[in-house]
Amino acid sequence: MKLERLLEWIDRLLATGSFDDVSNNGLQVARTGDEVKKVAFAVDASLASVRAAAAAGAQLLVVHHGISWGGGIKRLTGGAYAVVKAALDANLAIAGYHLPLDANRTCGNNWELARYLKLTRVKPAFSYHGNVIGVTGFNAHGKKIGVCSGGAGEFAEEARRLGCDLYVTGEANWSEKVAAANVGQPMVCAGHYATETFGVRALMRELTRALKVSAVFVDGDGRI
Repeated sequence: MKLERLLEWIDRLLATGSFDDVSNNGLQVARTGDEVKKVAFAVDASLASVRAAAAAGAQLLVVHHGISWGGGIKRLTGGAYAVVKAALDANLAIAGYHLPLDANRTCGNNWELARYLKLTRVKPAFSYHGNVIGVTGFNAHGKKIGVCSGGAGEFAEEARRLGCDLYVTGEANWSEKVAAANVGQPMVCAGHYATETFGVRALMRELTRALKVSAVFVDGDGRI
């Protein structure tokens, strides 16, 4: 599978061009050669995930949290240098997809979480920089649940305004927890990493089904 074709397929599925995102979505580290026989998937472009992807024989690592944000990498030092050097040494390309992989209805983190929680009447909710990335839905007991993966504690007050009986996110800082308590919004912080494995795994399933490419998932500790 040609790298360019594979990335174009992901871009179409996730509609990456329609998002105003601090992440520089798409290819962030190139490789020599354009043939991809195996793709590794991980939540983060960490040194552990790069090494594991290379050891597994992958030519491309697809992640939710890439290494290029906003103005890009300003200095190749410290952790950024370690990750980039490991990728270049292994001739491993890295592509990152942030908000597009939160919001996608087919394989996004939040729609996948809604399916995992068996929510019905699911609707988009929670706008971040003009991008609607989360959802609301109803559980088997008729309770309205708000869902927004990752570090989305800031939406707890909005969840209250939407009439949510419970708001589920990955993590919240202290002031966001206080704000939720102040408006009486019950909130579950299920883990930033844990809530963002759902979309990565779902994207892997969609890609292997559609393109018949071999793929592996790398967990946060670098294990396949």
